[in-house]
Amino acid sequence: MPSSQTGRLADQEVLSLRKTLLLQVKERTMVHRFLHLTRYTFLLSLLALAAVPVYAGSIGDSYHGQLGYPNGTGMLEKWCALPNFSFDQQGGIEGWSEQSCNDCHVGAEWNPARHFANCYLCHQKNDFEQVAISGCMHCHSKDTAKRGDLFTPETDVHIAAGMLCQDCHLRVTDNRSDHQFLKGSAIDTTEPTMEGTLSCTRFCHSSEPHGGGPNGDKLDQHTDKVACETCHTGARPSWALESRSWNVFDEQGMVKTTKRSAGWFPQYKWYDNTGPGPAGAYDLPILGHSERRDVAGARIYPFNEVTVDWFVKESDSAFDDVIIVPEVKAADADGNGTVTVEEMQKFYPGATLLTRQMNFSISHSVLPKERALNCNDCHGSSAWVFDWSLLGYSKDPGGEMAGKLYRRKN
Repeated sequence: MPSSQTGRLADQEVLSLRKTLLLQVKERTMVHRFLHLTRYTFLLSLLALAAVPVYAGSIGDSYHGQLGYPNGTGMLEKWCALPNFSFDQQGGIEGWSEQSCNDCHVGAEWNPARHFANCYLCHQKNDFEQVAISGCMHCHSKDTAKRGDLFTPETDVHIAAGMLCQDCHLRVTDNRSDHQFLKGSAIDTTEPTMEGTLSCTRFCHSSEPHGGGPNGDKLDQHTDKVACETCHTGARPSWALESRSWNVFDEQGMVKTTKRSAGWFPQYKWYDNTGPGPAGAYDLPILGHSERRDVAGARIYPFNEVTVDWFVKESDSAFDDVIIVPEVKAADADGNGTVTVEEMQKFYPGATLLTRQMNFSISHSVLPKERALNCNDCHGSSAWVFDWSLLGYSKDPGGEMAGKLYRRKN
């Protein structure tokens, strides 16, 4: 872990973390005890070598508490196409705190509606040392809408093994807070703190995880180009967003939204774990299927691709130079619930309706190996998972014997 992101743990903090670990381990299965203790011991060794001094900050100083404020890259100030709330145009922090966005925020000094952190949003009152999955779900239930995730033993192999969120997303201390958590590099999460400190192979799995032998060796040849999540997520267990049109509203004023039914399959795209790139800009998760194929570290990952329509003020406006929702609704001259470009241009002569696909990374609701995608799902005449042409291939890279047909399951 980079020393610039993770600070040295003080001796008493190390002892406290070990004490907490040992108490938790007593409640785990024998197999899980070994994985849990090994991972924590390894992490503590790494943290003890880090050079940044400890700052015993509060939850309010963590990335959960700050949400990117005031650098403009996190959830708070960054415009997002799904809620379509403009921080700059709709009241800043005060306006934000009046939105439902504030419902799950833990609290911080800068928050006018919640100055102090509410520990019980995450911790249990009857067992403060433990954070149950339900504590994380207070906010992360929204991952169902974005990614089709369900966090249950039936839908995730890690939860079925008795693991909790923090067994992978370990709590660490850096020079800002003692409540930081390891995280990956989801394309739709741009707040940079701790970005890229967690992956399948960082603490638990090797880069050749399939056990050797003819089949294992063959599968291990894929890991440089295919992410673990691609084969081990598959059909999503829950509904998720498919589209959102910020120029169409129902009689109650709700935006038109379509949803995917449970069992939908992701879009698969090349991604290098560095967040939004040239095609995205504006910190938006816009990603073509093959635009990053030749970028160092790129692999094929699964995404939920959500189509979003929204108005900007000029044809050459930045994507976040939005016409705010109250103004869009006010432009509906005929009251039919659909605001046309012509109606909007009566207020903003250069108004333009944009349509883009926003991508949301998929990395949870992980399937066991028995339910993962197999060779014939991706290669051969009956393959249906990948559209190889979208990924930049002229044919199935499995070879002539693998066939060239592409069929997608409905």
